[in-house]
Amino acid sequence: MKVGRNAPCPCGSGKKYKHCCLNKKNALSRRQKLLYSGFVLLVIGALVAIAITIREYRPDRANRVWSEEHQHWHTVP
Repeated sequence: MKVGRNAPCPCGSGKKYKHCCLNKKNALSRRQKLLYSGFVLLVIGALVAIAITIREYRPDRANRVWSEEHQHWHTVP
């Protein structure tokens, strides 16, 4: 059986349900908020690490060295 917003709260407080337990039912606990925010930060950190790794990895430069004298790349055998 569903309790209406304006019905008396079933907890026995004498208040309307919308002013008593409705917000408690819908709200996340502090622990859940902390876990969700930690997960989001973990995902963002992983994405940043992947982006940095991809940016630094350049297979075309694996066999090449920069020549200061000539100001261009040389292929190393």
